[in-house]
Amino acid sequence: MTIEDLARQVRSRDRDRWLAALYAPVAVRPALLALWALDLELGEIVLAARDAMVAEIKLAWWRDALIRLDSAPPPGQPLLQALAAEVLPRGVSGAALATLEDRWLPVLSAATTADHAAGGATLFGLAARLLSPSPAQAEPVDALGAAWAAGDALRRGSGDGAPEIAALPRVPSGLRPLLGLAKLGRRDARRAAAGQPPEPRGTLPRQWLLLKAVALGR
Repeated sequence: MTIEDLARQVRSRDRDRWLAALYAPVAVRPALLALWALDLELGEIVLAARDAMVAEIKLAWWRDALIRLDSAPPPGQPLLQALAAEVLPRGVSGAALATLEDRWLPVLSAATTADHAAGGATLFGLAARLLSPSPAQAEPVDALGAAWAAGDALRRGSGDGAPEIAALPRVPSGLRPLLGLAKLGRRDARRAAAGQPPEPRGTLPRQWLLLKAVALGR
């Protein structure tokens, strides 16, 4: 799977995350796109599931396949090959990627907004390890991931109510694409709290909010 394939896949499923990846350094962009593509693949298994048990089996297959990347060459599955080529060399192990299963399993039952927020923190923690050359403080990244994921869930009608809207922390410049996504999540949460319909991804107001976060850090 080429970077163009990854970009097309992410763009078709989540234009916000595709745009955020464009603000990542060129060298990191394929890895970030591969991470987004993995999360979107796992999410599609859950969100399109008609049978929770079948979805659990599929998630377990991905978990085991991701863990095996640490000890064996990837199989013929294109996304696993992309993860092995782009993500693992940047210090994120297959076992770490496999923790994304925990982000999606609760959605098969009655996931709370807090469940979604915790899963978002996991995802953004992995993204931060790709974006930042030095270890980032966990707490700010967790807060960004929680804000984004809570809003993302609420726009799908999932969760148990809008979270408290709090100020987002400042982060190093390399992590500003994640700050932009967190601001979009907070925007979605506010719209949900006001009873407004979900806003299409990638609209000009959303692009502007993302650009301002990346350029100015606020």
